[in-house]
Amino acid sequence: MVAKSIKESKFPIAYWSEYSQPIISSLELKKTSQGEFHGPCPNCSGVDRFWIKEFNGEVLVNCRKCQDYKAIKDKLKDMSLWPTQSSKPPEIAVQPINWPESNDMSKHPYLQKKKLSLHNAKIEGDKLVISIIDVTGKRVGYQYIDAEGDKKFSYNMPVAGHFSVIGGPIKDFAYITEGWANAATIHEATDKPAIFALSANNIPSVVDAISQSKPKCELVVAGDNDEAGRKACEATFEQHGVEYILPEQEGWDFSDLWVIQGREATRKALTVANVMDQIFMPEDAVPQLSRNYLIKRWLTEGGMSVIYGQSNVGKSFFALDMGWHVGGDNDWNGSKVNGGSVLYLATEGGMAFHNRVVALKQHYPNQNNVKLAVRPSPVNLLDPDVDMASLIKLCAEISKRHGPLKMIVVDTLSRAMSGGNENAPEAMTSVISNCDKLRVITKAHVSIVHHSGKDKAAGARGHSSLRAATDSEIELEHDEVTGLRTAKATKQRDMETGTVFTFKLKVVELGIDEDGDAVTTCVIHEASESEIAEASKPKIKGKNQLIMRNAFTQLRGEGVGQPNHAGAGFPEPRTYWMIKEEDLRNHFLGKVTNASNPRSSYKQAIDALMSAGHLVQNDGFVWFLDSEGKC
Repeated sequence: MVAKSIKESKFPIAYWSEYSQPIISSLELKKTSQGEFHGPCPNCSGVDRFWIKEFNGEVLVNCRKCQDYKAIKDKLKDMSLWPTQSSKPPEIAVQPINWPESNDMSKHPYLQKKKLSLHNAKIEGDKLVISIIDVTGKRVGYQYIDAEGDKKFSYNMPVAGHFSVIGGPIKDFAYITEGWANAATIHEATDKPAIFALSANNIPSVVDAISQSKPKCELVVAGDNDEAGRKACEATFEQHGVEYILPEQEGWDFSDLWVIQGREATRKALTVANVMDQIFMPEDAVPQLSRNYLIKRWLTEGGMSVIYGQSNVGKSFFALDMGWHVGGDNDWNGSKVNGGSVLYLATEGGMAFHNRVVALKQHYPNQNNVKLAVRPSPVNLLDPDVDMASLIKLCAEISKRHGPLKMIVVDTLSRAMSGGNENAPEAMTSVISNCDKLRVITKAHVSIVHHSGKDKAAGARGHSSLRAATDSEIELEHDEVTGLRTAKATKQRDMETGTVFTFKLKVVELGIDEDGDAVTTCVIHEASESEIAEASKPKIKGKNQLIMRNAFTQLRGEGVGQPNHAGAGFPEPRTYWMIKEEDLRNHFLGKVTNASNPRSSYKQAIDALMSAGHLVQNDGFVWFLDSEGKC
């Protein structure tokens, strides 16, 4: 005979949490492997034929000898072991199991991965088993989580409005979240009850059920920061006016925050702020004077930047020089630095970065104890499951050994995307998300070295989401005529744009290889004022001006002319190479024989070059003022 559910009985309901233990103790019942408690029947005294067990949060009773559960309940009432009238369901609470010791997470791989204790789960075989209840506390089914984190519910289990609670009972406040690990995380971080709503879509239904059951209880939805999580939070707010909070990082839930950043960061993120904390009034305004830069006028602390330019413009040398100065906490070309340790992800330079760092040591001999860590190997920032975990571990170890990480350089973006399409919003957003994750975890500035697009005016190559996410953008250009390279801050979210730094690449010889050839690399070297002034002159342009410049160069190459002498109108002796004006004119005229008026062409070219500051004429001699005109 199968015992009837107590739902069908006219007897008052005995809730398991209240009556099971008194019955077990008074009748000295023993638990069996099937989860039943056996002993002598209080009605017929049948030895070990009487049993009780839990069913939907209630006490189910019967005897396999007399099979008269109504008489059994009458006997239990006489013994004050069964209620005489119906009572309210108990407060929604965790199932009555003992809390685990601190090492319980080692008992299951999923708990170990999530850094959590057992809470209201049980371990059966290789699975975690979590009881799912309704608003009265009655169990409606289970969720099963295996060692890999794969989840499933009991067959045909009703979902809408059902949930599980960690840290109950629910009284005046509770968090509501999607997953069990999230709920366990939230309870461990805050010591507040946390409700596992089974899924994002079920959150509004759970909020509705609990709001009706506990109208005075304040609820806060702790959502996942993904599309489904945000939609659930917004829907719950619109339908019920329930506030919600999300992790700052796109794609994270609070379990991610717990695993990566720990209890304190998770607790702060879950702190429910007063709505008035979002504003300040004029009488509350105070100047914010603390420094927020990594490199003043160039890079913000903890921000994100893109250093971009055409191929061979010197992007890597420029970024490495910045990283060197941050790692040494030394001013960078006149700009103050708020330095610390640096991780340089050299994805395409390979072992050449050894030479570049050696060259920097030679170029800055007085800068010691530079905390610059170079990782000369590819990296995948497109797929978070490939390299992110090892990078986070590496960042933590660098910070542990060398002090807080202040800067991470990704050189270059194209190699860090591992074949992803730079123009696709999904790929670029994924890379940005992973860079943001590194920033959030390490608090470091992330600087990305990137290439210009075909349309120079359009800026850095790829999808526009990169520029939108960037705090600082630095464009590098190269003047092939003067050899000067210019870095310009073209975007600054929190600083003034337009800061310019002009430099040259200086060749550094490191030694001789086995073939007897010099091994060289480059470092950046700030351009002098005279070099900058020369470069700022109008470019030599126009057919006749270029012919004049070539005529001068050719004559000098043939030994015509001499170093300038002293005298009025002349520079310091032997500063420039000068040629007689007559010799230059004759040579020029010989090159423009097809011109309609060669002498007029000569005069126009001389006048234009002198007006632009490229050429000087004095006492029958001429000389050019650029680097090629010097002695």
